[in-house]
Amino acid sequence: MAFDFWTVVGSCSIVDRSDVEAALTDVENRLRALDLEGLVAFQGHLAVELEALNLGSLASIPIELPSGAVFDQTEDHFLYARCACLLSGRASAHEVISDPGQFSVFVAPRLQSAETLLYLARNEYRRRTGESMKGVRTPE
Repeated sequence: MAFDFWTVVGSCSIVDRSDVEAALTDVENRLRALDLEGLVAFQGHLAVELEALNLGSLASIPIELPSGAVFDQTEDHFLYARCACLLSGRASAHEVISDPGQFSVFVAPRLQSAETLLYLARNEYRRRTGESMKGVRTPE
């Protein structure tokens, strides 16, 4: 079955943890409709999209806590923020490239559960085959 990465990801407003969880559930359900080749293709395309967002202008946006404390993003935090951005859809992912300030919403600690996006296709592949997905680089 052919797939379109952005159709599988969908788009929604990502404001808090419940939005992330709802988006992840939707992606997980759409991944179930893909064949094994589609799952591998999704994982590969995920790595490409995350790499496209691997920009210093986005990585340098600080984490601002409600208490007023400000921290730099760690590598992991930045990866999970990029996952949150992708979950919000193609338009958001493209918008932050041209206007990096728009990325600040995704660095919020409450959105870090978007990390799960990294594992959905791999987990579905393992569920069906009992084996690990091979030949696809892990997003960084």
